[in-house]
This record gives sequence, structure tokens and C-alpha cells, in this order.
Amino acid sequence: MSIVGYQSNVPKAQGGGLIANTQRELSVPSNQLNADMLHSPGRNIYAVINENIVIGKDIRLRSRSGRKEIAGWQLSLPAPINKNQQGEHTGTLLSRQGKPFYYAIDDDGRVFVSGVFNDPEDEIIFNVNPYVAELPLKFRPFSGGIFVLPPDIIEEDEIEESEPVLVRRTRVPSTL
Repeated sequence: MSIVGYQSNVPKAQGGGLIANTQRELSVPSNQLNADMLHSPGRNIYAVINENIVIGKDIRLRSRSGRKEIAGWQLSLPAPINKNQQGEHTGTLLSRQGKPFYYAIDDDGRVFVSGVFNDPEDEIIFNVNPYVAELPLKFRPFSGGIFVLPPDIIEEDEIEESEPVLVRRTRVPSTL
């Protein structure tokens, strides 16, 4: 899937300069992952483009208990901006062994997944379709409540355990 767009006028920042595209890579903390699921080490990263376009980058999940079938709330991502009355953001994911898993993201960013693993070591390659998230980014952790991530740069030593960890922030060069 690709996202295509056209912009006829280059937007200007309030200070007069050109607006630069940005990308933040965030990791999924343990309180935003179902306790029955486990992510592969170093494979729990998603990207946020220009502060609110969410793109699955490299998240891989598998059953912690070795159970074959999963169904229900498995993960929390940033809440989508459009509150969809007809349904959620939905799609199909594949496991490493090619098994289909179906997902739906609700208005709070809760990701519901259903499917069957072939074996206990199989894992879901969790690349959701891109969507626009609400600003500031809001999450529904499994512990309850709502967590809000500020849109500015967060230093790693300022991060509390319940916050998504900022992995990397990069400027995307202009192609004009």
C-alpha cells in the first residue's frame, strides 16, 4: 500500500521558513501490549510521520503462552482522528508462516486481533494500514485511563515507564 499526495504550494512555518517533514519512531511499551502477547526483541517499532500519520514499521507479536488461537484486544496504538460510526480501521495481517490475522482499530486506538497460529514460534508481522492519529497522540493502556504523548521531542531520560519510547527522530529531506 502506498500513500500518494500532491501539494501545489509549499507551506511556510510561522517563522517564515519552509515546513520540514518529520518522522518519529516509537516502540510499544509493555503496558500497551496484552499480557498474553510477546513482541520479538527489537521488533516493536512503529513510525509517526509529521506528528500524526501512524505507520506500522516493524512490530512482531506472538503468543506468550503458546496458545494457537487469539481474539480480542492485543495492542494499543495512537487513537485515530476520525471517529468512525460505521466501523473501525480494519485490515489483514500475515504471520511469518503466512497465516492470516484480522485486525480492527477502535476509536481509542485499541487494536483487536483474531486468528490462529500454526505453531508456538510463529509471529504476526504487525504492519497496519497507515492512518491519521488524533493530536496530541493518545493511547489507552491496559492498566486503564488514557495516556497523552506530547508532540515535541522527548528525551529518553524524561520518559516514564508507561510512555512509548522514542527510538529515533529524523528529518525527511524535501524532494522539491
